[in-house]
Amino acid sequence: MTRAFSIATLAVIAGVGCDRQPSTPAPTSSQAPTGEPAATPPIATPPIATPPIATPPIATPPIATPPGSTPPGAELPPVELSRGAQSGVSADGTYTVRWEVVGGAIPDAEPFSIAFAVTRADGKPVSPEAKVFVDAEMPHHGHGMNFVPTVKRKGGDTFVGEGLLFHMPGRWVLAIDIGEDGVRERVQWNVDVE
Repeated sequence: MTRAFSIATLAVIAGVGCDRQPSTPAPTSSQAPTGEPAATPPIATPPIATPPIATPPIATPPIATPPGSTPPGAELPPVELSRGAQSGVSADGTYTVRWEVVGGAIPDAEPFSIAFAVTRADGKPVSPEAKVFVDAEMPHHGHGMNFVPTVKRKGGDTFVGEGLLFHMPGRWVLAIDIGEDGVRERVQWNVDVE
């Protein structure tokens, strides 16, 4: 920092880099009148060269479908729910949702998934453009989950919600929202975790 300041100071004192031009050009040694000293040439500051930073090319591996998974856009098999699946109806009665925990029980402070099926009261299938969300909160504690679950549509009107995590025991409210044609409805359940 001191060296840069010194060079900058010398450049300003010598008149290098100044926008102001002298009113009369400084005479050169051949033009200097007798008895007057020749003008001092300005101090040249060497340019500071910064070596280019070499960045290696980034190799992107080809995108492959992991074994056992379905390629994007392919039809997935529907989720089979057991007879013990929980059931609920949306507030306006448009949807009935049945759900259950994948693997049987909600684990203690571990991520888990739920499988669920959505049916419409009018018998129509749920639109492929429908937005389906899963969320959970503890109303008595004033907080929800620490993670946002993802929802994957399986075959038909079945879905899997992944990445749920009930990080503490107590009463949770599990909610599934279905949005079609600009209208969003919610189905919810109380889930007690011990």
